[in-house]
Amino acid sequence: MTHGDLRVLLAAAAWWLSTVVALLEGMGLVVTVVVAAAGATLVTSMALGHANRGRLLRFWMPTLLVVAVAMLCAAGVTAAHDHAARSGILADLASARATATIRGTVASYPNPAGERVLRRLRVETVEGRGQVSRAHASVMLLGDEELSRLNLDETIIVDVRLEPQGRASREIAWATVIGRATVVEPAGPLSRWIAVRSSYMMGHLADETPQVQGLVPGLAIGDDSRIPEDRGEALAAVNLTHLTAVSGAHVSMVCAIALALVGRRRRLLSVAVAGGVLFSLIVATGAQPSVMRAGVMGVVVLGAVWLRRPSSALPALGVSIVVLLALEPTLALAYGFVLSVVSTAAIIAWARPAAGLLAPLVTIPGANLLAVPLVAHVACAPIILLLTDTASVWSALANALVAPVVPAGTVFALCALLLAGTPAGPILAWLAARCVSWIDIVAGSVSQWPGSGIDGRLVLALYAAILFSSWLIVSRGVRRLWIAAAAVGVAASRLVSPAMGEWTVIQCDVGQGAATLFRLDGRIFLVDTGPSDGRLEDCLQRARARVDVLILTHLHADHAGNLDGALRHGVAEVWVGPGMTDPVAQLGVTVPIIERSAGDSEFGVDTLWPDRHVPCYDESCENNQSLVVRANVGQTLLVTGDIERETQQMLARRDIAADIVLIPHHGSPNQDESFAQSVGAATALLSYGDNTYGHPAPSTIDLYAAFGAILATAEGDIVLHIDGSEEVPAGVGY
Repeated sequence: MTHGDLRVLLAAAAWWLSTVVALLEGMGLVVTVVVAAAGATLVTSMALGHANRGRLLRFWMPTLLVVAVAMLCAAGVTAAHDHAARSGILADLASARATATIRGTVASYPNPAGERVLRRLRVETVEGRGQVSRAHASVMLLGDEELSRLNLDETIIVDVRLEPQGRASREIAWATVIGRATVVEPAGPLSRWIAVRSSYMMGHLADETPQVQGLVPGLAIGDDSRIPEDRGEALAAVNLTHLTAVSGAHVSMVCAIALALVGRRRRLLSVAVAGGVLFSLIVATGAQPSVMRAGVMGVVVLGAVWLRRPSSALPALGVSIVVLLALEPTLALAYGFVLSVVSTAAIIAWARPAAGLLAPLVTIPGANLLAVPLVAHVACAPIILLLTDTASVWSALANALVAPVVPAGTVFALCALLLAGTPAGPILAWLAARCVSWIDIVAGSVSQWPGSGIDGRLVLALYAAILFSSWLIVSRGVRRLWIAAAAVGVAASRLVSPAMGEWTVIQCDVGQGAATLFRLDGRIFLVDTGPSDGRLEDCLQRARARVDVLILTHLHADHAGNLDGALRHGVAEVWVGPGMTDPVAQLGVTVPIIERSAGDSEFGVDTLWPDRHVPCYDESCENNQSLVVRANVGQTLLVTGDIERETQQMLARRDIAADIVLIPHHGSPNQDESFAQSVGAATALLSYGDNTYGHPAPSTIDLYAAFGAILATAEGDIVLHIDGSEEVPAGVGY
């Protein structure tokens, strides 16, 4: 790497860091830091120059100047984008949670979230509260299946209810559809042509399984909206979801094919054709962050081909970072963009050395297959752990097993799309289907192996130990080899994290708190999170659960203390009681927050209490405002939060019968006998840990024992598997 290459990378890193700081704290902090650093550097330079020792600083001075200019430019560009996004009335309407009519362009493929669908919309104009203005921001549309029928790049008008997102979010607001979206302008010619081709291709795949029908367009243009939920979870479990996020590998293959067909001798023509194909791919994928990053890198490489100059991957990556963050600063905190950049940098820098280390262990071909997923996982693991706590020991092997078919599958899928409707279309679609069938088989099988769904930190430690052991073997250090073997043995011994097997309801052992997990009609619900001690994540890991809906009964620390941990497990929406939206939003929740009150019913979950919002000024009132829900999971389950005697007496006069009940308030003595009698549960769950409150009270145990069995979390999770009329409980009884 030359000094010029290093300068480009440092400038890109400085631009990225400055963008993040400007997004979170504002431009002023960046300017202050740069000015302070420049002053300190100037003083140091003068002092060293006076002592005739300033040669090293003078050598680095141009690079420091480039870094400072990059930081100031990034801060200025970010501030300009933020000002443009918040000009007009869109931001104000979102802050007020108002309804509005918006006009904009569909900018992403559908993203299913339970029975709802998410789509990104670039807003052009907004009308609300008697005002109309232009907008220069995006919102995330949340609606029903009707949104899936909209084509990419179509311009629509739709009535929505707005809710603000965080300051650094890529979209300025959530926009829940409250009317029918009307298409006012069709998509552009290229987008319409791709939509028609995609429709023909799906016709060719009509006889294939649903997972194959979902994977082929995912592999071709990154449209993963048709992948069934369980297959998507299997892909995620073994880190294969990147195959449906068009990025560097797709761009490389597409450009290589274009250059091969045209030939490199006619440089201008070959670069123009490859550039046109690259632009079409970006449009076809909806400008996903990963493909944008790869696209800019591709443009840099094509520019080098045109100028007959050698191209270097790392500086091209640096240029792509600067260009994309200048165009859209909010990408700096977008997980897709961050993962794309980090994995690309790791593969460029470490893949070849890692392959050299692994070759003595698994042969050269095996090393070439394993090195890329190994180093990508090690580099991305700290970021992935922010999204999910679980990973698979076998993710590198899964990537290696599918690697031989991915290039062919990508080419066949793209050609099947381009030639759909022609005699060659069905043949190409069939060939693409055979390739993705293997990917589906690998994902479905490997995700069920022992070692999948375990603590992601252990997988990271194991992969790092494998690379370290390979280095010791290559360096022929026998003593160090024994040390490495011991390290791998320790890491492997910690991988024992037994799954719970089949379950319907789990009362997680979170100590002195409560967290109830249950399945209903293909969704996973979590009621409360327990305290912030991390035990919830252990329970979700053993259950291999990705939460769809989080229900917060109330905001006491023993029920909502581990909110961040729960949100890392795929929560699509949060349910709260009346008047609790703002307090929950202030805790950093960015997914939709939905208020529930008595009489509401959705996804088969009935809300029984509270009737309305009541301002509270003490803990007892907050306990009595706990959200109470009931669900039929084969047997009826009643989750009660911390309701006390007064609320229990009111509910006792209503229909609250249930087969399984979570005893209110961890078994406190403040219980109402008529409530327990009205519930009449044959199984009572008791969630508590070490405490000074006297929970559970002996009188409460006697009260609920009169109606059936009591299972407690004192010794671990309570697991109920309900199959028809069969109930298989596990836990500690009284």
